[in-house]
Amino acid sequence: MQPALIHNPNSRKNAQDHGQFVRMARRKMGDFCVSALNDSHLPAHLTDLKNKGVDLIAISGGDGTVSACLTTIANIYHDVPLPAVAILPSGNTNLIAGDVGFGLHGAEAIDRLLRPEGLRSCIRTPIRLSWPEDERPSVLGMFGGCTGYARAVRIAHSPSVLKFAPHDLAVFFTLFSSMASLLFRRSRESWMRGDELLWSAKNGAVTGTEADDRSFLFMATALEKLSHGIWPFWNATSDVNDGFRFLNVKAFPKNLLGACFNLLRGQAPDWLRSHEDYVSAVAKEMLLKTDSNFVLDGEVFPASVGGHIKLEEGPAFRFVYV
Repeated sequence: MQPALIHNPNSRKNAQDHGQFVRMARRKMGDFCVSALNDSHLPAHLTDLKNKGVDLIAISGGDGTVSACLTTIANIYHDVPLPAVAILPSGNTNLIAGDVGFGLHGAEAIDRLLRPEGLRSCIRTPIRLSWPEDERPSVLGMFGGCTGYARAVRIAHSPSVLKFAPHDLAVFFTLFSSMASLLFRRSRESWMRGDELLWSAKNGAVTGTEADDRSFLFMATALEKLSHGIWPFWNATSDVNDGFRFLNVKAFPKNLLGACFNLLRGQAPDWLRSHEDYVSAVAKEMLLKTDSNFVLDGEVFPASVGGHIKLEEGPAFRFVYV
């Protein structure tokens, strides 16, 4: 395999080391180490790497960098097999690395990438986010959501939260700690009534439609685990596992604190699985209509004029790790 590294100098950890990691990587990898100051530079960089025969791409950055790289890799390598991917976490949020991270850091990681024989691997299929009525290009990502999740991300991105909360837990910390706001009438009404959301989900030949018009919380993921045992998803039909997972919590949900207590521990008891206010399943494709922004891997995408959003399975990537 021919490895290469895409380095985001603006990610939190990379910005803090004053360029030490990328200088070391360049000494070891030469022109196969690329520092991308902006996502707009990725197509040119990846076209060059493709022409050089690169079939293993390490990404040093956070979730937003990984999402941008996966999107561009899929576009550039559309006519050949996709390269394997290794994640070296260094961003504000590193949920993706918690599931498919490479497992080594610094010089040790670079040395192992240069000797890729014997690396283990797993397959993940990112979610493709698109806007059917807009001309903006689709993007790939591994974890996202709207309604209450988008609200939580907006709060979690504030400096006061990022200063005190662990970076990979900032969004979940904000989301579930916001339950304290339910003690106060004004904030309780605002959070509980949620945002507009109509959705339909398709898995193979089966399509399900949700008729309720408001959602307290919507999340979806292509990952198979999150940090610290948190897992707010389950599958209503155990024989269907091919696709991405989603959770929708209706506006004014009953027994919300009990649901949060269980999902923070990665548990979904029978009462939660059968509760009409909480719907979780696996889908290959979803159509949403919402007035909420959609957040994918920490990046905020404004709602379209008509509010329509499409989520579907993207191309399968092979993630390598030690």
